[in-house]
Amino acid sequence: MPTATKTQVKVSPVRSPQPTREAALQARIAELEDELQARDDFLAIAAHELRNPMTPISARVELLLARARHMPELVSNGIVQGLERLEGLVDAYLRRTTILLEVSRIHSSNLRLRPTEVDLSALVRQVAMGMSPAAERAGCRVGLTVQEGVTGRFDATALEQILENLLSNAIRYGPGQPIEVALTSDSDLARLSVRDEGIGISDRDQAQIFERFHTLGRKGDNNGGFGVGLWITRQLVRAMRGEIAVSSNAGVGSTFTVTLPLLSRDEDDGH
Repeated sequence: MPTATKTQVKVSPVRSPQPTREAALQARIAELEDELQARDDFLAIAAHELRNPMTPISARVELLLARARHMPELVSNGIVQGLERLEGLVDAYLRRTTILLEVSRIHSSNLRLRPTEVDLSALVRQVAMGMSPAAERAGCRVGLTVQEGVTGRFDATALEQILENLLSNAIRYGPGQPIEVALTSDSDLARLSVRDEGIGISDRDQAQIFERFHTLGRKGDNNGGFGVGLWITRQLVRAMRGEIAVSSNAGVGSTFTVTLPLLSRDEDDGH
């Protein structure tokens, strides 16, 4: 009787599936997103902590300057000028910490606008007046052409920052040159423009001017800032359903134009 033979089957050990390249990429993306969130959280906390102590300092400097101006017989003109310079430096510091806060809020989608009925004509005049000391120090005359009675539902703080950013750029890149601010409207749109006669912007830079961390090089300029002012400006404009554009030629100045819809309450609420 034939002998039965046994067939041995070799069983390979079960191995855990190796992560695919796609899974590894997704994991890395998640890690980077966590790192970016941690960075934005740090920026927000740092900007908040840096800004808070300066608020009472700014108020104290403003009070001292007001008193000094009303006592010319006791306070020399040099001290008044020194306080004015100090006030300008404190204001610049507060603007920079505000920029840091806005960068973190926009990037983390935490930007929350609060639309109210705003007299845009009055607001443009108010901001231009507030920027006049900086313009005067730079030798810039600011001209205003403002159509009366332009109103709409906007976030007033966002509007102020938009105009301040545009005027700051015009002053920085066109010292000693005039600046023209104009506001017009029709039944649907408001158009705000800021024109300077400064160094202008090349075609190459115009394609990137609204990107984060893009700055225009200027010989002898050691105060370039963060390179996010115009990026923030565009984000704020778009958050109010508007658009911003630039028209410029190198060496002959620039014009920034902001177009905003004049929304009613129902339109603003999405009804």
